[in-house]
Amino acid sequence: MTRTAPRLFRIGLAMALFLALVAGGCEKEEPPPLVVKKAVPKEAAKGPGPPQPAAAAEAKPSPAAVYDPAGKRDPFTTFLRVEKKEDRSDRASLPPLQRVELGELRFVGVIWDSDRTRALVEDSEGKGYTVMIGTKIGREGGVVTKITNEEIFVREQFRDYTGAKVERENSLKLQTGGGK
Repeated sequence: MTRTAPRLFRIGLAMALFLALVAGGCEKEEPPPLVVKKAVPKEAAKGPGPPQPAAAAEAKPSPAAVYDPAGKRDPFTTFLRVEKKEDRSDRASLPPLQRVELGELRFVGVIWDSDRTRALVEDSEGKGYTVMIGTKIGREGGVVTKITNEEIFVREQFRDYTGAKVERENSLKLQTGGGK
């Protein structure tokens, strides 16, 4: 029995120490009270104050980081270039041949002159127009480049989806009496 008493005493002492450590760790420290700065009226802030020590006058606050967007892409704009179409009011000031699409015109005849060749075209309403080499025609800013007995060749410049200028050569074929 004498041997078990010191053993029980040691076990009890170890349990008491363990419980004291566990119970002591459960207490939470309260955070320090918040410091609230009150706004100083402008008159008091501008007024003369006591002279500051030389060390405080020399210590300047570190400059804040400033973002310089020069040469950088705006992350909030789309990377696809969207070009606005012309207003209808701008088209009213254009000549009639530049207001219609090239596909809406019909090539109906050729006029051979001693110094130049001219072609007759009609719009969808049946109004006729005379064109020659260098005449602007169509909404895409096409220019007549060649007139033959069977075709009018028109070169158009436009921008593709990448923004690069692309030239396209289109032609209007002569419409005979049967529409062919």
